[in-house]
Amino acid sequence: MTVHVTIALDEAVKAKLDALADARQAPIDDIVAMAVLDMAVEEEAAPFVSADDEAAFEAAVDEGLRSLDAGEGIPHEVVVAELRARQAARTQA
Repeated sequence: MTVHVTIALDEAVKAKLDALADARQAPIDDIVAMAVLDMAVEEEAAPFVSADDEAAFEAAVDEGLRSLDAGEGIPHEVVVAELRARQAARTQA
């Protein structure tokens, strides 16, 4: 079953759709349908993150970068050595 949807687009977006449709030699409705499908598939793989979640993530990243700038990080070599020791202990058990 096909459902028809009407949407409002500004002229700039319409011009981009026209150009894309011309480049792909496809009707605009096919281009829009593919975009909607891509977004739906992407949403299934990685659900939309709220603005609050995005802000919290960015704050956590900023805090981590400040920590590294302050010299509070653990050197890569130390982390690798610890992981190898843990792996060795597990394989011997």
